[in-house]
Amino acid sequence: MIEVQYLTDAEGNRTHVVVEIGLFNRLAASADIPEQWEDIPYEAGENDSETIPTEVVGISIKKGVTLLAAWRIHRNMSQKEAADALGITQAGISKIEKSERPHAATLEKFAKLYDCRPEQLTTA
Repeated sequence: MIEVQYLTDAEGNRTHVVVEIGLFNRLAASADIPEQWEDIPYEAGENDSETIPTEVVGISIKKGVTLLAAWRIHRNMSQKEAADALGITQAGISKIEKSERPHAATLEKFAKLYDCRPEQLTTA
């Protein structure tokens, strides 16, 4: 079975599609439009080999929350429980979970609490 993943814009309109490499190669080989293909330079990032459990990613997508919040939910913790464990307020947890770039020291604390690596807590 060929798996296809659609990428959408903010309004939910399909804008791109992700297909298996085998299907892509077959389509590219049979396409008679060489001007449509161009190499895009890529520079590897330091966390490219980092993995995040499928369950955590699923929570993030289904609930529309950040990875940091998804890890808390995955560990069956409320914001209040996480706040108590870290010695901050529930409002502080909420603010940190919504942040696009939490501080490295903050990520270290959450990683210890959620038993994961700091790099797994954010996409940045």
